[in-house]
Amino acid sequence: MAVDQVPYARYDVVVPGLVEHAWVTRRGEPHREILLPDGRGLLLLVVDGSATTIDATSGAERADASGVRGLMTRPAVRVADGGGARLGLQLHPLALATLGSSPLVDAWAPAQVLVGESAVDDATAALRAADDDGAVRILVDALVARVAARSVAHDPERERFAEVVARVDALHGAVTVAELARFVGVTVSDVFRWSQRYLGVVPADYLAAVRFSVFVRRAVGPGIVDPESVLSALRWYAGAGFPPREVERTAGLSVDELRRVEERVASWVGARTV
Repeated sequence: MAVDQVPYARYDVVVPGLVEHAWVTRRGEPHREILLPDGRGLLLLVVDGSATTIDATSGAERADASGVRGLMTRPAVRVADGGGARLGLQLHPLALATLGSSPLVDAWAPAQVLVGESAVDDATAALRAADDDGAVRILVDALVARVAARSVAHDPERERFAEVVARVDALHGAVTVAELARFVGVTVSDVFRWSQRYLGVVPADYLAAVRFSVFVRRAVGPGIVDPESVLSALRWYAGAGFPPREVERTAGLSVDELRRVEERVASWVGARTV
């Protein structure tokens, strides 16, 4: 089944610094989709169905299940049987730090660690009953309640780093660490320290994730990402003859990394590499 035929609904629910939007996908035919590293975390609720995610560079596999993760640094493919429903809350890059969680870079933890057992159970029941609005509301309210319940000291450095994150978004990741440091009036080492403290990665990895996501989105548009469309974009760009530095600045990957991702995506769709 083509991914553009998979039922997908986006919810423009925004909690500044915490939730950027929500989405729900429902039953369809078996399909594959690309999961992009975009510099954001995700709170995911999966009801029924069966799917596997495969890392685009290492080939490591994991079951697609409910949970929370931080930033992804590499793309992955999701291979789904078409059953069940999935609800995702796209989290602000600093959401996990705000919630007191570990960064969870390329890693998953149970959803209950953020929103509690009751919220997960109630949202699961709502999603299973096709009350998607209710399921989204339950999870968002649980996140907001967790922030309200935490006794958090004022953190001026996190506020300054929030300016860095906003600048990265405004420039679609096409910015250097030195430029970010100058923008907020701090040192490069400050930006490195904040990135590792609040995101769990060095700035280069964060910027690369944002750049790759922007690169793909410009080629394929919003919503569920079709592997064939990604492969076409990767092949076009790899064959366009851009200088290596321009490739990395635009796509977030070196020429060799871009080629490896192209080969992995080609293997997923049964296409020959060129």
